[in-house]
Amino acid sequence: MADNPLGRWLNLRMGRAPELKTVSLEELQDWQFSMFRQTMFNAVKSCPFYHERLAGVQTGAVHKSSDLNKIPFTTADDLRTSPENFLCVSQDEVARVVTLASSGSSGPPKRLFFTAGDLERTIDFFHYGMSPMLNSGETILAILPDSRPGGVGSLFAESISRLGGETVLPVNPSCISTMLNLLLDSHASCILGPAIQIHALAKLIESKGLIINNVHSVLLCWDILPEISMKTISKVFGCKIFSHWGMTETCLGGGVDCCPDSGMHLREPDFFVEIINPETGKQLPDGTKGEIVISTLSRRAMPLIRYRTGDVGCIAEDECSCGLPMRRLKTVEGRLDEGIILPGSGRMTLNELNSIILPHPEVLDFSVEYEPERMKLSVKLDVAPESVPNKNIKESLVMYPKLQQAIKNHNLKISAQLSKRDGSINSGFGKRSIIIK
Repeated sequence: MADNPLGRWLNLRMGRAPELKTVSLEELQDWQFSMFRQTMFNAVKSCPFYHERLAGVQTGAVHKSSDLNKIPFTTADDLRTSPENFLCVSQDEVARVVTLASSGSSGPPKRLFFTAGDLERTIDFFHYGMSPMLNSGETILAILPDSRPGGVGSLFAESISRLGGETVLPVNPSCISTMLNLLLDSHASCILGPAIQIHALAKLIESKGLIINNVHSVLLCWDILPEISMKTISKVFGCKIFSHWGMTETCLGGGVDCCPDSGMHLREPDFFVEIINPETGKQLPDGTKGEIVISTLSRRAMPLIRYRTGDVGCIAEDECSCGLPMRRLKTVEGRLDEGIILPGSGRMTLNELNSIILPHPEVLDFSVEYEPERMKLSVKLDVAPESVPNKNIKESLVMYPKLQQAIKNHNLKISAQLSKRDGSINSGFGKRSIIIK
């Protein structure tokens, strides 16, 4: 019998009675590849891009993961160049269009299209994925953008209403003081949002000496934080911490923990995941870190076949203690192209800077600018009200081996200055990154 909410959801999506014992991994993957073959057939028939890209590919010959090697990849550049050529339905059937600006360039944006059914399947995933974290009648503080119809905030709020809960959506994700007031006024028992905002909220609560005892679960998404920040969140709220991975290309929901630190069960009824070597394109075995590649299985408006996400992660090798056959994604470690190249020191990532700066007790958030021509790295710090940045922050930056080497051999200049101390932070809903000037 499927006691796990995600198990019941999987059964329903596979056309089975929800109370039945879940299928085996082999049965799930057989079903996935039948869906994959149907997706390919429909894409070749209805989608101009795949009609050309998959010409000559035998759509009925894909029965296992290794068979995918015969199929060419889809890239972000393909989406930017001809997004309308991915459409498999009429414009009248499109319920939502999301435009994503190109990161770090002036190139054309990516545009992604979704039918009402595509969005409904995301609500369904959120509904069952949130079940272990929220009880009927409880309130969740959800730090999510776009509460308009079809936006992630609206989709999520609908999923919570189906659980019998209520969602509070902060208007300004940068104003942590206001967010704290919302938390206190709403008596929310769960918090969901970008890890940096929840980190800043925990630090602000700690700086004020407040005791919060109504929060029993936190779901982190988007960011990767150092272990000490996770411990701060856990200590301040005294609660379980769950993780989620997703992107617009996965129709927002992608994978979620069934219990803390379990690894994120992938949304396998809706897409199949491969991990590849980003240099060679070869598939990698479970437990090996590489680029995450997705193929959609249920997407009607805009199927994606072997889409290279640019995110780095790996599939867990072991089985989950919950017994679900859905594979799990370990912590996503960021983007392939994330960070900056320091002369003589290699790549420096935002995650490394997180591990240096965020452990300082007064720091809520920070932003970074790098000027390669002037060899200058500038850090702007957002600290708790009435705090001042400790000089040890700059010292810890200077002593970090990669930065130390760049200072010594290439005269890198580092500055660390106060930006905000009014209970607000630099980060909004966009992904944090090092700005290259």
